[in-house]
Amino acid sequence: MRYYQQEVKKSPYFVEKNTLQIYPGEHLIIEADVKDGKLESMKVVKENVNPSKTIEIEFSQDVEDRKHKGMMLQVSNPFDKNLLYDATMYTVEETKWVDTSILPVKPKLTGFELWNDVIITLVLHNWRLQN
Repeated sequence: MRYYQQEVKKSPYFVEKNTLQIYPGEHLIIEADVKDGKLESMKVVKENVNPSKTIEIEFSQDVEDRKHKGMMLQVSNPFDKNLLYDATMYTVEETKWVDTSILPVKPKLTGFELWNDVIITLVLHNWRLQN
């Protein structure tokens, strides 16, 4: 197993409209409006002052004795419907973007995604709500 480390300056988070790029170690608080089952006007905020429309996202790497143990993405769903989104990852092993499967986050709960890959960054997009 190779050890990989990269210093990454603070990212702008939204690389396109409602397309979020996140790096390990980041914890984001995102307000979103809902229109026709899609999330719109997503923006990063400093604190959760509107809990009914605020998603919290945390991306972390588990390391023990400088050895990679896994990656975890936590996404909280403040809405009354399932929260769905698509994810693409850039890993140390693959030198290209790869789609990864994501489970829906149940209403008012937090979803956890786990990977064994060493993920440099994730792009989360196509945010939507579903019954």
